[in-house]
Amino acid sequence: MNQPSAFQVQYPLNKSKKFWKKTIARSFLNLPYIFVLSLLGGMVVQFFVITLNMSNNLIHPINFIVTDITIFLTLIIVSILICFIYYKAYINRYYYDCGQDFITIKKGVFAPSEIHVQYQKIQDVYVDQDIMDRMFGLYDVHIASATVTSGIEAHIDGVNAEVAENLKNIILSKIKNGGNGPTSPQPVAQNTQTEQPVQFQSDKTISSNTYPMSPSWIYAAISDAVLFGLVFTFIFAFVSFGFVTNGWHHINDPLINLGFLALCDLLLFIILFMLNLIYTSIWKKNYYFELTADYILLRTGVLKKEEKHMPYKSIQNITNGQDIPDRIFGMSDIVIENAATKTIGWGRNRQTIQDNMSFVWQPKDKAEELTNVLNNIVGKINPQSSRSMGL
Repeated sequence: MNQPSAFQVQYPLNKSKKFWKKTIARSFLNLPYIFVLSLLGGMVVQFFVITLNMSNNLIHPINFIVTDITIFLTLIIVSILICFIYYKAYINRYYYDCGQDFITIKKGVFAPSEIHVQYQKIQDVYVDQDIMDRMFGLYDVHIASATVTSGIEAHIDGVNAEVAENLKNIILSKIKNGGNGPTSPQPVAQNTQTEQPVQFQSDKTISSNTYPMSPSWIYAAISDAVLFGLVFTFIFAFVSFGFVTNGWHHINDPLINLGFLALCDLLLFIILFMLNLIYTSIWKKNYYFELTADYILLRTGVLKKEEKHMPYKSIQNITNGQDIPDRIFGMSDIVIENAATKTIGWGRNRQTIQDNMSFVWQPKDKAEELTNVLNNIVGKINPQSSRSMGL
């Protein structure tokens, strides 16, 4: 078991009731597997009952259902106990420390891992919440470098809002000062004789408030919602048409079948269209970016909220481009990339993709202006970066 560092003691994991409630909730994610195992277990029990001729009464359907329910409830209890034991061991082995030159994270129960990420190699820092985190007020702090391993291992799980904010500020301060930043988020006196890193300075705040999305975003959102609704409605219509032509023989008039099918397709399209449009509207409301002195801040998400911080010196590419809807409605997207990667999926389906930030649905003239601002900043702080104009 790893002893917590002094830094971890000061900024600990959240071991309150919220964390354990989240643990119980995670155990219920196994319900589909538990349900299948319960059915299989009931079939195995009934097989032995029939094979051994223990009792004909046990073969009764009611007894079969009771057997399945008993196995189901037993497996739920066992799953919760296993999750409790596992996460307790996981927390006891968890270790992290912000040292002078790098951050260290050790974790794992059956396959423990230890990762060290140098501050000058960190590409961005972001804080996020999945659905369960939002339910229980927990946060994860992620540190991304250019390696795939950091995208998987380099994050601190299950801290409260105050600790997450402090950890984020400490790591960003370390990045800014090359590992010599403070180990607490409070400001410290600066040595005037020390050469200060180049910072972005502006007489006005540059953010999504001063560079809002184009009013034409609604037309792009509607076109996306229409396409989304049509695709899934077509799939539903194609599948259901087979049932209409090959089944439902108790309805004599095939026109009634097709009419009812068309009505269902229309209703499904309207529902999908409205859900997609509402989701996009909520996403837009939560969307915010700002150019601070040392990094770009981006907040986004609906069910899963994320706050990313990309230091200017880590930026590799700035691309100002348009897809087809953007060209139609006179908008542009600005994509800012660094060398960081993130991993999506699990097991053999796991893929590594390039991480980035996007300022979307900008008016064309404002996108060009914002691109020039970013190019000027990065050109001074990180002259080796590349810029692309997709217009």
